[in-house]
Amino acid sequence: MAWDLATVSGALSEIATTWRRAAPGRPDLPLGLPVRLAAMAEGLAADARSLAGTGREPAPGLAVRVSELSEGTAYARSITSGRGAADVGDAPLWELVRPALRRTGDCLEPA
Repeated sequence: MAWDLATVSGALSEIATTWRRAAPGRPDLPLGLPVRLAAMAEGLAADARSLAGTGREPAPGLAVRVSELSEGTAYARSITSGRGAADVGDAPLWELVRPALRRTGDCLEPA
């Protein structure tokens, strides 16, 4: 789970760079959004690393935070991947984020 969340954080950092480069042609891009989402993912990864090997179950709030991250990334992705949106070059990066978040969510589902 920590690895997947670190992957999400790294991809979102790269998306932030892509958005900054595209900003002159897309002044509507909320440049701080992928930065905030990357920080959220990094915080979640740190929490997951702290649980590794302890045998403790993740706190219920962790699942809520992962859900919020998933919703935020879906929104951010829709800005550049939605109908009629101009391509800014971030599509391959989103393809890293989606499966990593799905696997993280799967880890948090009750057995």
